[in-house]
Amino acid sequence: MTNSNLPSSFAIWHGMERSNIDWHPTVDESKCMGCGLCVVTCGEKRNVFGFDLEKKKSVVMFPENCMVGCNNCGVACLWDAISFPGLSYVKDMVAKIPADQIQKEFQKKISDNPSLIVVSGNA
Repeated sequence: MTNSNLPSSFAIWHGMERSNIDWHPTVDESKCMGCGLCVVTCGEKRNVFGFDLEKKKSVVMFPENCMVGCNNCGVACLWDAISFPGLSYVKDMVAKIPADQIQKEFQKKISDNPSLIVVSGNA
């Protein structure tokens, strides 16, 4: 399922259309115990998961809401029911980011929030 109402903040990842990036969790229904921890983990802002009340299982409803490279829900799953593409996929995606893109994004982040900079003296 794709999210036709993808929040604009999630639609682009380092200059690339998020819809062209195949990074999202997959739930193995045979392992899912229905605890809902993944729903809570990714539910605050991203809403990747939903819950099937009949099957009492978590389901991936909006895969494009998943942050590329994030696997927190998979780490949180106590039953190993959540998997992702291999990390080599993310490495390949990072290699496609234009050289100046990260620097541009970093500079904007710093100008929007200067308290992110930590200055330390030389020892």
